[in-house]
Amino acid sequence: MSIKNCPECGKIFNFVRTNLCPECQEKEEQIFRVIRNYISQHPGVSVIDVSRETGISEDKVLRFLRQGRLSISGEKHIKLECELCGRFVSGGRYCPACQKKLTAGLKKIVEEENRKALEKRRADNSEGSSKGIQMHTANLWQNKRKNK
Repeated sequence: MSIKNCPECGKIFNFVRTNLCPECQEKEEQIFRVIRNYISQHPGVSVIDVSRETGISEDKVLRFLRQGRLSISGEKHIKLECELCGRFVSGGRYCPACQKKLTAGLKKIVEEENRKALEKRRADNSEGSSKGIQMHTANLWQNKRKNK
């Protein structure tokens, strides 16, 4: 865990998964529930109407769209763009094509790192049994510790 300052209130908190402190995270969830409830009661409503009727800023509504927690259906006034290619998206940061490319690229990097680690482990094992992974039974290990 690392310690961070909350961008909303300035408090210091232990960072776990979000940039907000627990109190501001709860407030954010309450705001999201208000927006979600309003949209469920008024399907197809615009971002401007959501903001005006709930009293929640357009920026917060747009943030939830960017996070992928809300999506646009037929909204003509708001145009979220993919951060890589610039295509319009209905929610989130990337279009489906760019998401697929990012996922494939990340998978390739992970596979390459795993391959390098495996090769290193094999090279270490081939240098001699004292440097490689040594296997033993739990009883043998426990007996050696007791005898020390």
